[in-house]
Amino acid sequence: MHPPSSPRALRAGLLAAFAVTAADTSLAQDTARPYNLQLEEVTVTAQKREQDFMSVPVAVDAFTVQDIINTGAVGIQDIDAFMPGVDVSAPEGTSTQVSITVRGVSAINISSGQDPSVATFYDGAYMPRAVTSIPFTDIQRIEVLKGPQGTLFGRNATAGVVNIVPNKPEPEFNGFLKARLGNQDLQRYEGMLNLPLGDDLAMRGNLFYHQRDGFTRNVDGGDDFRDEGFLAGRAAVLWTPGESTSIQLAADFEDRNEMPRAAIGVGKYAYQGSDDPFRGKDRHDVVGGEEETRDMYGVSAQLEQNLGGAWNLFGVLSYRDWETTNLEEEDGTADPRRYLDTNNIEDSDIFYTEWRVSYDEGPFNFIAGANYSREDVYQRTDIGLLTDSYMQFVSLLLLPEIGIEPDQDTHAWDLFADSPDAFWNSVSDLAGIAVLPPEYAGQYFTETMDNTGDFVNWGIFADLRYQLTERLGITGGLRYSDDQKDYSWQTFPVDLGWSLPPARVQYDPAALDVAPSAYFDKYSASDSWSRVTGRLVLDWQLADNALTYLSYATGYKSGGFDGQSFGAVRSGSFDPEDMTSIELGLKGDFFDDRLRAELAVFHQELDDRQQQVDLKESADDPVAAPGVISSDDTTDGLELSVTWSVIDNLRLAALTTLRETETEREAYFNAAGEPAGGDKESSSTDTNYTLVLDWTPQVPRGFLLVHVSYEFDEDPGPDSDTPIFQTGSWYFQDREWLNARIAWSNDAETIEVALWGDNLLDEEYADNPSGLGADTLGGIHTNPYDTLTYGIDLRYSF
Repeated sequence: MHPPSSPRALRAGLLAAFAVTAADTSLAQDTARPYNLQLEEVTVTAQKREQDFMSVPVAVDAFTVQDIINTGAVGIQDIDAFMPGVDVSAPEGTSTQVSITVRGVSAINISSGQDPSVATFYDGAYMPRAVTSIPFTDIQRIEVLKGPQGTLFGRNATAGVVNIVPNKPEPEFNGFLKARLGNQDLQRYEGMLNLPLGDDLAMRGNLFYHQRDGFTRNVDGGDDFRDEGFLAGRAAVLWTPGESTSIQLAADFEDRNEMPRAAIGVGKYAYQGSDDPFRGKDRHDVVGGEEETRDMYGVSAQLEQNLGGAWNLFGVLSYRDWETTNLEEEDGTADPRRYLDTNNIEDSDIFYTEWRVSYDEGPFNFIAGANYSREDVYQRTDIGLLTDSYMQFVSLLLLPEIGIEPDQDTHAWDLFADSPDAFWNSVSDLAGIAVLPPEYAGQYFTETMDNTGDFVNWGIFADLRYQLTERLGITGGLRYSDDQKDYSWQTFPVDLGWSLPPARVQYDPAALDVAPSAYFDKYSASDSWSRVTGRLVLDWQLADNALTYLSYATGYKSGGFDGQSFGAVRSGSFDPEDMTSIELGLKGDFFDDRLRAELAVFHQELDDRQQQVDLKESADDPVAAPGVISSDDTTDGLELSVTWSVIDNLRLAALTTLRETETEREAYFNAAGEPAGGDKESSSTDTNYTLVLDWTPQVPRGFLLVHVSYEFDEDPGPDSDTPIFQTGSWYFQDREWLNARIAWSNDAETIEVALWGDNLLDEEYADNPSGLGADTLGGIHTNPYDTLTYGIDLRYSF
């Protein structure tokens, strides 16, 4: 794969912009106007205190309010293209199973016994794995810190931290109403009201509604595949009884009810036998109907107190509760002999608190504190089958024993359709499993795995910075972290009214190596881990607006348990992740503050990386399921971001990343039952970059902002461990995304109207087709990406 040789639409747009701008340099605008394109100062709290992000000796990216508006971002999965080295992946459209990757390190978190490798914080509180995709309701900015951040942020910050900062109440009355309308019946409405309630009290409230139809019609009626919908909100009250004290109380909620990721069938068993994932219609047969839901609320209290002079105290108390479901099609067909579904159900909560004191005066800056969290987890994972598809598995398993070599169309009910019950009973007795007669067709049943967890984490930390000279500073910090996890597994009998129970396709208690009478007992395990992590940073102020730094940092993610396998009961917990990183960075504004550059070069070593893959316990297992394997990774990389204010009303930006990684994975069987891992492999990032143009041409009335972004991702193609079930022009393709937004604001800056379009090239891309039963049942499906979307934004501010 290679970069495009002639992206004509992009070139035409850029050339037009350059031509108009070059023809009339009088278009430069007063920098006090809205849509200011000068290089601005962005305040971040990457080191637990407010700083300009260009003066922080850490690789950190900030996504601002204007960035959220320009991109139409509604969650963390919408912003990664604008941050080098960051990737937010999930099955296209899903909300409750999001994986955040920083510098190639991530953990897809379906199993509740595993933690993410990138820690997410919202309003100062830690967010667990199933809720990192919290909607962007009235957000001030999103910060992404890259590299291990174990000293200041603690748990699960092996690869980095995402810090989501909502707006605080303000003493002035203000608010806004806005709407985004578009094709696919997109309707997005948001309102905010900030209300002063006296000299020392203010409140701020926000509501956010989002609804959109999917691109693939359900031919049997009902919701389109991948339709989206949620209602979210937040309210906060800020009390400042004196100049030295502020107390904030906040609450937020989300009510999400939508379709899960699309599983558009392709191949001979798909709707009309089609290979085209963009045919616009499909038929599924999930019992009860596909759905993805999340009901969530959170409450928090924050205290900021000046203790006198340069000493300050900060504390946060937070509680969050959520329930999720994710009932998904797993075969991509309406054929009962291919039927397979999964459902991930969670009912969990977390209490988190952190307290810290800081001192900032003269050459010293000091922070010390402690944090504590307790997470109670309940997860139920169901694998649903019809007796028709169960007997397809049984046919593949048993027919070779009598000299019949079956394929995916060979079914025992066709071969022995007229056999009496006595025949099926005798075969069942010989096989030791239920071998069902045809009259059992159409019965639905599930295999269930229940997991519970009680996770306790606490830590203490201290971080000291000393300004050695006017331009040279040194920072050092240490944290002690302690994790305790209690975890359980339990499955339940399946009774189909037959003399013997059905064979297990995934959650087989026989792996426990216990007597059958104990198969359905509850099994528990506990383990604990602790680490000392730290950092040492040397920074040098090259010039007033330029900084270089050299850092050494370590990070840690606790061990855990694989909740999707009874083999984990016998094997016990998996080991923690340990990260060591060395980084050399440069950031600064150059050429009279016209050019901003951010460069980071890093070397990182990650031991016992926890990876989730679709795997089989053995080559003969009927279905694959998510499981955890470990690997040791060594990575060398570079990240570059450049922003250039060409003239006052034209700004260009570009960003890219390069990485080379050497990985040694443990051996396992992939989703096709083929041996994988076990060898040392080398990989590198392919060509990927993002280009951004912002232009504010002068107009007779009001103000205009033209925003264009172009993303290119070269696809490396399948590696040696990737199973291939279906080929086509939509898979393993280099991806181009051309997006644009043109906004007009009135002179009073109270009204904004904008036209926008995403994927303006109308490209068609889809994930590599697969399926948990793809190699046995033949149910193969893929997740198509959005084609052209477009619409209008309206905003009224007061």
